[in-house]
Amino acid sequence: MKLISLEVGVMHSNNYIVVNEACDKGVLIDCSGDGSEVVLAAQQAGITISAIILTHGHSDHIEGIDKVVQAFACPVYIHSLDLGFLDRPEYNLSTQLYGKPLTVEARAIAVSDGDVIEEAGLAFEVIHTPGHTQGSICLLCDKILFTGDTLFRNSIGNDFPPFGNINTEIESIQSCLFTLKKDYACYPGHGEPTELFYEMKNNMYCRI
Repeated sequence: MKLISLEVGVMHSNNYIVVNEACDKGVLIDCSGDGSEVVLAAQQAGITISAIILTHGHSDHIEGIDKVVQAFACPVYIHSLDLGFLDRPEYNLSTQLYGKPLTVEARAIAVSDGDVIEEAGLAFEVIHTPGHTQGSICLLCDKILFTGDTLFRNSIGNDFPPFGNINTEIESIQSCLFTLKKDYACYPGHGEPTELFYEMKNNMYCRI
């Protein structure tokens, strides 16, 4: 397994292509910008994107979906509670962030806590971590935990209205992530990677 990391868009969101080198296929975690940087990175690496998995539905993580789906005809997965963000600008915050409404034409497949998404010969376990949004998820694949905007290095995601709740987010981190038994490498939706045990000891928002 290989990881291609891209910092994309006005909000400098992290997109990750998780590559199965045995078949030159990959899974995209979040889809920022207009999608062109993701498409170009995949083409340059000789990779077909088999699926897009969204950690949540805010516009800076979903805005490039249609271009990537057009290029690769891949399915899109999002938690059921964030499904409405794709075509509701008042939910995905696009007008607030970009000054214009965003709707995504591609249809998505709803997932829930504990689901395992199998694409490109890879398996991603869905961990529901509400707080940043009601449908925020983290994804566990092999030794990597993709934490979206739930957990950052030394920080956590903001509780944007109308659905964000900081107390719920902290509870999700402590009960769903900090109870994992291994020190996973954490790749967040913004900023640099971190390690789970480091955050357990040092993150002032939610350390235990």
